[in-house]
Amino acid sequence: MKALFASVAALGLIASPALAATKTPATKTVTTKSGNTKATTTVSTKGNTTTAKTTVTKTASATPHKARHHRKRHAMMSSKAIAKKAKAEGESVATETKEQKAAAQHHAKKSMKSTSTTKKAPTKKPA
Repeated sequence: MKALFASVAALGLIASPALAATKTPATKTVTTKSGNTKATTTVSTKGNTTTAKTTVTKTASATPHKARHHRKRHAMMSSKAIAKKAKAEGESVATETKEQKAAAQHHAKKSMKSTSTTKKAPTKKPA
């Protein structure tokens, strides 16, 4: 966040002398981003007067502690299960992880096909 403000302030200092040399009103807008924070700085100059306006917005909220903890615990449990399975099969953990990932992607693709929106022709029932 401090780096973001420092870069915006430096931009204002650099832009001011260049813009002050012109006699017509000049405006320059720069957007900088750091993490989930975005800042828009507009520097306008007319004659010897320079004004700068900075607007800072946060793009996303932080993940709650409980969710982070749950995600971390789930990942640990999953990696332990994969390690146990790899040991039982006599292969490396990395190989077993790749197999698990490939199987998950395969099942995800398969389920996407089965839930497609294509409709079958209605069948006629005997009277």
